[in-house]
Amino acid sequence: MDIARAFLRGELDYSDKLLEIIYACTLCGGCEITCKRNQAKMEPLKVLHELRFKCVNDGKGPMEQHKKFAENIEKYHNPYGEPHEARFEWMPEGETDNEKAEVGLFIGCTIPYRLPNVARAAVGILKKLNIKFRVFQAEEFCCGGVLYRVGLVSKARELMEHNLRVIAGLGIKKLLFVCPGCYETFKSIYPKLGGTLKFEVQHMVEFLSQLVDSKKIKFNESCQQVTYHDPCHLGRLTGLYEQPRKILNAIPGLTLMEMERTMDNAWCCGAGGGVKAAFNDFALWSARERLEEAKTTGSRLLLTACPFCELNLKDAEVHDEYPEVKDILELVYETLKT
Repeated sequence: MDIARAFLRGELDYSDKLLEIIYACTLCGGCEITCKRNQAKMEPLKVLHELRFKCVNDGKGPMEQHKKFAENIEKYHNPYGEPHEARFEWMPEGETDNEKAEVGLFIGCTIPYRLPNVARAAVGILKKLNIKFRVFQAEEFCCGGVLYRVGLVSKARELMEHNLRVIAGLGIKKLLFVCPGCYETFKSIYPKLGGTLKFEVQHMVEFLSQLVDSKKIKFNESCQQVTYHDPCHLGRLTGLYEQPRKILNAIPGLTLMEMERTMDNAWCCGAGGGVKAAFNDFALWSARERLEEAKTTGSRLLLTACPFCELNLKDAEVHDEYPEVKDILELVYETLKT
């Protein structure tokens, strides 16, 4: 905060170190929670975002690695540079020909290109529950959240306008998300960019926890011990803490062993805010810290609800003592009664 004040007053000039300080932050919201807990009237996340916006406006940001995934999004509509037509290759043809369905499923970029099993689990859950839904196939572009978080506001706004236009044209009343980053982008960032959501947005764990409450969902027994990692986008940034735990506690025979740091105090995996792309060593260090903590629970399965968390935690696994990392939706699909 002192650096930000000095920088904005013109007492500090741009340097490689200053850009590192501004961009080597996962934007996990841990500092924001601590400030609020201690009744400090500061908004460090807002300040960090504004600093990144300024860096881009001044032609100094973002980092070179961020410019590369911005170019990929411009050309391929995803940050990985994968063919756009391959976004839904994991889904059998004709799987969701529900043209009049009022429930939409937004898949995002990371899950279809890097974790297709999670996408198949989400679709499988909805089919088991006999819920009619539709995906957007070629019309779905990157949500733009990753661009906003590194300061590329105008490019993020273009993606928002495209996605909202597509969804509005289909008459969707409820949009479900598998990726918390996409969910937080629609829920929190789009309104900041001037977007108006004319439909309800829910992450899948929020949607499923409501079905647990209404007793419309039942699970087969699963006698195993698990621990759960709160993703920052799902937890601190959108407040979904109890919902995944409600789902896990509804599975007969399953034992949830909490880590020492949970919910709003959860340790960040290290992958957010563009850090994985520009400061991978730091991202992996943060993930190993979390894996060490997960190991102390004695669980052999570490669940999360975020593809960034899952991939970074898997990247950081260095020995067999760490638990297996898996998305909570995969466990739900395996145990869900039909």
